[in-house]
Order: sequence, then structure tokens, then C-alpha cells
Amino acid sequence: MMVAQGGFDKKEEVENPSEVLLNPSDPEATFRYKAGGRYLGYVGNVVEAVGEKSSLVIVYDYQQNTYADNQFMKDYLNEKKDFSDGSFIVADGAYSGEENSRLASEHNLKLVTTNFTGRKPDEIYAAFVFTDDGKYLIKCKNNRVPEDCIYDPGNERSVAYFRISDCEGCPYKERCQSRFLKTRVRKEVSWKSVGRAKQLQYMQTEEFSEYAKFRNGVEAIPSLLRRRYHVDKIPVHGKKRTRLFFGFKIAALDFQKLLDYKKALYFPKSWSIESRRPARSPISFVAERNRL
Repeated sequence: MMVAQGGFDKKEEVENPSEVLLNPSDPEATFRYKAGGRYLGYVGNVVEAVGEKSSLVIVYDYQQNTYADNQFMKDYLNEKKDFSDGSFIVADGAYSGEENSRLASEHNLKLVTTNFTGRKPDEIYAAFVFTDDGKYLIKCKNNRVPEDCIYDPGNERSVAYFRISDCEGCPYKERCQSRFLKTRVRKEVSWKSVGRAKQLQYMQTEEFSEYAKFRNGVEAIPSLLRRRYHVDKIPVHGKKRTRLFFGFKIAALDFQKLLDYKKALYFPKSWSIESRRPARSPISFVAERNRL
């Protein structure tokens, strides 16, 4: 609060950027709000390969915690070649998106996100058709083609204009919520909304119900790293040093998985990995990030 002549003037609160120096002992650490919490430090992304009788963490990444979940997914897919038929990757909803789904399919991989984050769009948007770059709307749910279309980079939206005659009798007019002008109809929609609408439709299928069984596995690795391997309490500072310790903890986790697998081979009646896991295809992948 600032004191001024004749009373008090409220000082405007200034929010510091995420990269501002918050801890002199660890200048590389960044600050982030997520899910109502305040986080300072780094973020890890873990990929677990799951087979018929065992699983193993095969890839991990470690960045400042301002690194986007979507970017972790892109980095992983861009570094990999094509996967074998029947492979799929189950991930948190933060990894969803049309771009990631298309990138996964290019590598012969199916991306399945098991929960939905944010506002739910109307399912009619799943039938909207965009150009390959996701910038321009080509066709709407009612198979109408816009007269004109521009891209708004600030809002990452396609702004399309239709003939009034195309929209007046449309059965989806109320759900579309387009804007009727004097000479034409304006409709703004983003490629992300189309992808999210497709995700909502897919989540209602029996195929998704089978994949959703892996949801507990997606959550298990971050929980295990926190409870047993204490990834939130790394006794060093700096990105390189903390990344090294994070790698040690991943190695310890994989070593324990190896011991469990060997134990299951020698004592199949008293302990079995297979009995605790749902049925699955021969090769599958589970991806999840762990916030530090």
C-alpha cells in the first residue's frame, strides 16, 4: 500500500514472469500455476512400455516446469520411428489435440487420452472439416462451404462467412451459435474445438472403454515416484544436477520392476504381474508426466 497526500492509494499488483529469479540457489528453476497449485522447479515426463507380463520405463524427459505437456508428446513422437501394428499410447488429457493425434497416426500409433480437461464443445464440431494446417474451415456439419474464410492468429481461430440461405434452415443452427449479419453469417471456430469434439465422441465408444482400463497405470508411475522414490525431495539444485538425480530414481524404479518380473517367473503361484493387469495388445505404451 502506498501513502499519498490526503489518504491511501492502492498499489497495482504486478505479476512476475515465470522466468524471474525466485531462488538464488537455483536460478534455472521456474514458477508455474497448475490445477490451482503453485509449483517451483522442474517437470519430468515419463513413458512406460507395457507388455503381456511386465512393464518398463523406456524414456524420460526433464525440463523447466513451464514446458508444455503437449510439447513433451511432440518431442517423444518426433524422435521415434514407426511403431508396430496395434500399438497405442494412453495419456492424460493434457496431451490431447488434433496435431498430436495426427502426429501419432503418422507413426502408426493411436493416441488415447483418458480424461477431458476444460470446457466441453458441442459434438457437432467433430464433423467440421479444416485444412491440413488447421487454419481454415472448409466445410461445416451441414456440408455447407463458406464463401470466405480468414485466420485469426491472435485467437487461433478460423473466421468463416456463409450465405444466409445456407444457415437459415440448418438443423444445427441453435447448436452452432453462428452470428447472423446483414448480408451473411459469421462463424468462428478453432481446430482445437474440432479435436476436442472428436475426443468426446470417441470417449463414448466401447473401444475407448477398453483403453480406459489403463488409466490407473497412467497415474501409478508419478504416484510411485513420489511415494517411494521421493522425486519431490532432490537434494541438489540446477537443471543438470536435478535431472541426473531424477534419472537415478527412474533407474531404481526400473530395477525394482526387473526384480518383480524375476520373482514372478520363479514364484508364479504366489505372485503374478499378469493377474493384476487388464488384457491388452502385445505392445502398448503409457505416457504421463510427473510434476516436481
